[in-house]
Amino acid sequence: MALTIDEDSPCAAAKSLRQVYIRLVAGQAAATVSFSSGPSGVSRSATYHAANPERLLMVIRGFEQKCEALRGLKPARRAVATGGVR
Repeated sequence: MALTIDEDSPCAAAKSLRQVYIRLVAGQAAATVSFSSGPSGVSRSATYHAANPERLLMVIRGFEQKCEALRGLKPARRAVATGGVR
């Protein structure tokens, strides 16, 4: 599976990558994603596979944060728990 992502459209990128992530965690082979950005069309690619879906999830969250910022939403906060209660 090959997918081309336009980094200038973070909402569409997050949606497309989320579909790839679901396929990967379901164990459906590797996926190659090509990114292009800016007027010069700088391209780069990455291959993700079921052994490391966390890396893809980090990329997805980055695009989701950019999408929220473009839409004027506050970024989602992720709490870090220490395990203790005061």
